Amino acid sequence: MNVQLVTLCTDSPEQIRKGKTKHGAKAVMLSDQDLSVTRLFNLENTARMVKPPGVIGLPIPTTILTDANGIIRWIDQSTDYQVRSQPDRVLAALKSALP
Repeated sequence: MNVQLVTLCTDSPEQIRKGKTKHGAKAVMLSDQDLSVTRLFNLENTARMVKPPGVIGLPIPTTILTDANGIIRWIDQSTDYQVRSQPDRVLAALKSALP
């Protein structure tokens, strides 16, 4: 479908590298340890919750689909920081939003 997957998480670059190698991930995976990008887009989860040691905060799990011009075509968010968009849901959004 000529789609580029980019992820953003609070893991360190080293943790990302290890996880990417372990799981064979093909996405571009970026670190946002200080939540600067997360906060820029107002995606910080401000609910009181248990955070992993050393983590200053957690993002709201968000999947954003943009077209080649950077126009947002679809957004999916979860209220549970452990839940991500299901692949079939994302695929359906890709098929309906992108030509």
